Amino acid sequence: MIDIDSGQEQIKHYSGFIMNGSNMSPAINNGDHIVVDLQQRAIISGEIYMIGYKQSNVVCRLLLELETVTLLFDGNEQTLDESIYNINIIGRVIEVKAL
Repeated sequence: MIDIDSGQEQIKHYSGFIMNGSNMSPAINNGDHIVVDLQQRAIISGEIYMIGYKQSNVVCRLLLELETVTLLFDGNEQTLDESIYNINIIGRVIEVKAL
């Protein structure tokens, strides 16, 4: 939704963040600005998401197979397999801007 009456455009289901860390490099680098669509919570395998995982917000690629989600990090070869019930999908990363 866009609120034009306030003089500023706001899309209420988008939120901006600054990437902290290099685990998604080169797709997303430390300090890059990302936009997350908070309404896109259904997993599309291979897409990048912000998730709540073990008391942290994490940016990673997700692969879904039945009820198992694989968390992939572009910046290293680390992967984690987790039950879909143990992660909270905050939203899908829809924009990355390097500043």
